[in-house]
Amino acid sequence: MRWGGLGEERRRSPPEPIESMLAILTRHWELKLLALVFSTALWLFVMTSDKTNAVLPLSLELHSVPAGLIVTGEEPQTVEVQVHGLRTTLARISPDSMRVRVSLVGARPGEMMLRLGPEQVIVPPGVTVLRVNPDIVRIGLARER
Repeated sequence: MRWGGLGEERRRSPPEPIESMLAILTRHWELKLLALVFSTALWLFVMTSDKTNAVLPLSLELHSVPAGLIVTGEEPQTVEVQVHGLRTTLARISPDSMRVRVSLVGARPGEMMLRLGPEQVIVPPGVTVLRVNPDIVRIGLARER
């Protein structure tokens, strides 16, 4: 038996906070890395597979009106366009960033029916046009006086 031996024992000092955090982080690092890769892949899958449709009112833009002609009668100001894309992409776009563009190249005076299709809708990348309503608009053209 030791006399006065209470103070003679070697005591371990508590580990430094940084060392203990580092030990926690590096313990089973392979599993932690695998979990990070799996969660990132799952997040990417969810973000790229969440597609939806939206109907937006877009302005109708007539361009390339032949010289000497003017548009007469009621010109439709807007048409409804159904678009398809990622929910996040559709949430970020505004109707002001898209438009329906109709070319009147070669048009003659009188009334004409214009067919509107997806190819005439200008949309950002990643967005697909499903339909345009109305798909036919009536435009009147007359000679300038």
